[in-house]
Amino acid sequence: MSLLRNEPLDWQSHPETSYIPVYHKGSLVGFFKQEYVNEILYFLNEEEVLKKALKKACSDLLKKTGGDTSKVNYLVQKYIKVSERPKFGTRAIALLLQERQKELDLNNQEFVKFCDTFKISPTELNSIYAGEPIDDNLLAPISRVLGITRERVQEVRDGVEVQKST
Repeated sequence: MSLLRNEPLDWQSHPETSYIPVYHKGSLVGFFKQEYVNEILYFLNEEEVLKKALKKACSDLLKKTGGDTSKVNYLVQKYIKVSERPKFGTRAIALLLQERQKELDLNNQEFVKFCDTFKISPTELNSIYAGEPIDDNLLAPISRVLGITRERVQEVRDGVEVQKST
């Protein structure tokens, strides 16, 4: 019987931990630990300022170019989409290759030679950076350059989420 009493209870309270309420435009959205609340609020408010600045810049751009100012939100979304880190497709592979180059501390010419030793020609490498489709025959060489499996490269290229087996 004493063994059961030593196990932690499912429901507990910790009155020594204080949480601060956080509001967005007057509505309660959650509670955060006191040591994190200032940093979280700074980040969230900074994000709002940047969104407003992007909207203003897009509006100014449309006005100066004689564009339709009712398309401001479309233009904002377009710039956000282009600025996001690509998760899939040729752009994602190109970004992984650029990161690998930095990781290896190689200049452009050295990295081109490095890739060529793994059977990715300078022309093929330029095609990847230009966003052209990646042929299946390049999956293995790219995987060797990146140090990841061929299957993972194919998943990134084709936009397939990694499925974990249970």
